[in-house]
Amino acid sequence: MDYRKIQLTGESTYILSLPKKWVRKNKLNKGDVLSIIERGDNLVLKPREEKEIEAEISLEKKSLELISRSLITKYIQGFDTIVITSKKYISPEIRTGLKDISGLLIGMEQFGETSNELVFRMLMMERGDVVDTVLRMHMMSLSSLEELLRNITAENYNEHILKDIIQRDDEIDKFYFLVLRQLSSTGGYECSMWIQIAKSIERISDHIENIANLVIQGGKVREEDIDVYKELIDMYSSVKFALMNKSSKRADEIINKVNDFRIKEKRIIRDIKEKECETLLIYESFRRIGEYISDIAEVVINMT
Repeated sequence: MDYRKIQLTGESTYILSLPKKWVRKNKLNKGDVLSIIERGDNLVLKPREEKEIEAEISLEKKSLELISRSLITKYIQGFDTIVITSKKYISPEIRTGLKDISGLLIGMEQFGETSNELVFRMLMMERGDVVDTVLRMHMMSLSSLEELLRNITAENYNEHILKDIIQRDDEIDKFYFLVLRQLSSTGGYECSMWIQIAKSIERISDHIENIANLVIQGGKVREEDIDVYKELIDMYSSVKFALMNKSSKRADEIINKVNDFRIKEKRIIRDIKEKECETLLIYESFRRIGEYISDIAEVVINMT
């Protein structure tokens, strides 16, 4: 931990000296420009954005899955240009697979290719705030949960809407990767809190997708159980209010509601026959959604 004293120059200009080690690490010099990002009560300093950094990933003897993970990792780490290279030609399967993966990385576009090289480049100006991105994730995820619970019983089954929900999960994944990229150059306790929140929203969306798939495959949700699971909508909506207002009181209320939900959910599970496997899997995903909502509420309490 390093401490610096605020100085006053003239009548209205406040200045703060920068640690020499940090300046040298980021290869900064007198006259360079820093971007200042306001996040709640904190200020985040970043080296000037016109500095582009490039990463190279060698394809040799690596599977499409491993190369895809490397591409996502370099994106999250903040690289502006990512070059995939091979001593031989890049196969159509690898080429198509990497282009598909780049579609999950907001702002990262294919920028050129040869027989043995693929270039991806960040074309979006990163001006967005991580809080806005997380709230966008939550809004999309909550919308999916509301639509899911309106369209999964025998009386209100709508396969077209369920398929839309499944496709929307990819969009939420895109924002999750963007959150990690936005936070990659920051650090500290609050940064880890936002990562936990984004991860919980991403996992909630995965379970929403899982439920939609199971229902399409023939899984049943009993009409008499749906009202209990609809309580998740209120809890998930309320956790946004708690987060935006950093309300530990509202977060604690949500945790208590999730605990009450678990008691009701256990009673439902006891009535389900073992042969109703798909129904049990659906209800298990609903339970997990409740747990992740509770996790977000706990993070809100830790942030206040």
